Amino acid sequence: MAARVLLVVAALVALVSCERGYSGGGGRFSGAALLNDQRSQNAYGEYSFQYETSDGTFRQEEGAQNNGQVSRGRYAFTSPEGQPVEIAFTADHGGFQPSGAVLPVPPQLPYQRVQAFNH
Repeated sequence: MAARVLLVVAALVALVSCERGYSGGGGRFSGAALLNDQRSQNAYGEYSFQYETSDGTFRQEEGAQNNGQVSRGRYAFTSPEGQPVEIAFTADHGGFQPSGAVLPVPPQLPYQRVQAFNH
């Protein structure tokens, strides 16, 4: 139920922001038009949505209840520097796990972990 409310609120904020010309904090609003907006949800908590705007911004996500919320998807936009950014992610029992070429790569640990922690 909470995920559904959050999804609806996020959609409303996005639509109102587009209608009012929200600058996104960067001071530049491209006036992008909404090209695609699809949403679905069933009684079992499974959902999917995707949207795309004329400036190339998009988001695609699907998820379900599996002893907690499990989601996966991807999104893309153009950075203020003009660089294309695309992020794929999984959000599950292991937390939010993004991947993408623009994300920093952590350095190698100077040691190898030998003990696994059990919960």
